[in-house]
Amino acid sequence: MDAVVAAVAALRSTDLPGEPWTVDQIASMLPLLAEGAGSLPVEAETIRWICAVDEGAPLPD
Repeated sequence: MDAVVAAVAALRSTDLPGEPWTVDQIASMLPLLAEGAGSLPVEAETIRWICAVDEGAPLPD
């Protein structure tokens, strides 16, 4: 359960690039993130970065 809470926190965080995800976005993507090869929080943070960069955010140094 801690991994789910950490993943949702990453998806809702205002500290990461891009817009925080909505509850509906999280509900639709969380099962897919759980199927990833990494830990759920890492998968969530990674997808936030991918979406932000796809929307034009700069890559980190």
